[in-house]
Amino acid sequence: MSCGNTFLRFRIKWWKRRSTLSGKEGRKMNKKEKVKWSGRLTRNLGLKIISFLLAMGLWLLVVNIDDPVVRWTYLDVPVTIKNADVITNQGMIYEVLEGTDVIPRVTVYAPRSVGENISKSDIVATADMNTLNSLNILQVEFSVPRMGSQVTDIRGSADSMRVSIENKKNIQMVLQTNVTGEAPEGYVVGNVMTDQNLIRVSGAESIVNRVDSAVINIDMNSLSEFTSDITTSVPVRLYDADGNEVEGSTLAKSPENVMITVEILSTKEVPLRFEVDGEPADGYGLTGVVTSDIETVRIAGRRSALNSVNEVVIPAEAFDVTDIDEDMTAEIDVCDYLPDSVQMADKRTTVPANVTIGVERETTSDYTLRAEDVMISNVPEGLECELSGLEEEYTVSVTGIRSVMSTLSAGSLEASLDVTAWMHEQGIRELLPGRYTVSLQYNNPEYTELDRPVTAVMTVSEVTEGNME
Repeated sequence: MSCGNTFLRFRIKWWKRRSTLSGKEGRKMNKKEKVKWSGRLTRNLGLKIISFLLAMGLWLLVVNIDDPVVRWTYLDVPVTIKNADVITNQGMIYEVLEGTDVIPRVTVYAPRSVGENISKSDIVATADMNTLNSLNILQVEFSVPRMGSQVTDIRGSADSMRVSIENKKNIQMVLQTNVTGEAPEGYVVGNVMTDQNLIRVSGAESIVNRVDSAVINIDMNSLSEFTSDITTSVPVRLYDADGNEVEGSTLAKSPENVMITVEILSTKEVPLRFEVDGEPADGYGLTGVVTSDIETVRIAGRRSALNSVNEVVIPAEAFDVTDIDEDMTAEIDVCDYLPDSVQMADKRTTVPANVTIGVERETTSDYTLRAEDVMISNVPEGLECELSGLEEEYTVSVTGIRSVMSTLSAGSLEASLDVTAWMHEQGIRELLPGRYTVSLQYNNPEYTELDRPVTAVMTVSEVTEGNME
């Protein structure tokens, strides 16, 4: 005690003395004190370090021997539901609400030696469906089975799980396809074939009742490099009547994915050609002029099929011109006349075209021709033919529409007889010498006709040496 007081009095005197020192004397005194205290700190430095290390070792020894209980925290621990068949066996289904099947934080109290060996996967959080109360709440219990009773305590930031209970509903739907995007230039998407066309949907009744369609979506933009048929797996999507996707943890689809084959077809632009025939009203004739508001169509098909299609022919049967006495406009469906194995490139099944067929009043004119102007051609070798029975000048009557008749002249009619063609028409394989009645042919334009055929007598004889000279 006296030593302590003596030291205290010494320190007080020293501070007073230091405060009164000034100038050079004070600075000298301060330097001496620093040296003095520095010596005290470094004196027996080795012993001081050894003492510190011994103290640390003693502390670690005490901690390891005592093994205190420490708190360990684990985040987002999932909850497992037990005895779910209590609900499902009754034809009902449950859904966990508000993410309560994950406990945000679980705290474990255990000796340090035990806690150091516990991981998140060792923690078991269970909710037993048998504990379901009237508020549809399940109690959650926590345990660390691997450590057994070595865990002092375990607690969760939440100790309950909320669920909804509903009747389970099953439906079956026809699978639809929805193609978006475009195939590469010069190609279009043809038929889409699936390995299944029905899908089974099950889940909570309130969710299943919202399902209006089951669809597989095919985005051609992601498949734009393909120019041949594509086979791939596509997920099934469920949509409500407004086109919103229907999802839910209780919603199940069977199958989840389907295999599809997308047909890729080549395209080609081809013209329309109209055939017109028939008998308009007396005194009228077809002009042969046909106009349409659609002149070409773009068709699609396999390249081998397109190679043989250079036009789409609309046959005369598509138009009824009977007894018409003015231009007629009719609507036809081009799709009805597409060749086999091709379709419209835009997949339309109806392509209406408004077609106008020209009709004009007819007129009749007489033309005087000379018998000597009749040209005989294609006479079989070794034979010669002569015509008789025609007056030196004879008259033919031609009837046709005015626009054509105005350009017709006697010189342009050009009467002729093609012997080989006549034989073919008569079914004669070998022409023998003799006399035959033949009808002359005339070069009258289309949409005109002779009022009556002009006949003559053809005399066939063998060529003699005298005739050859």
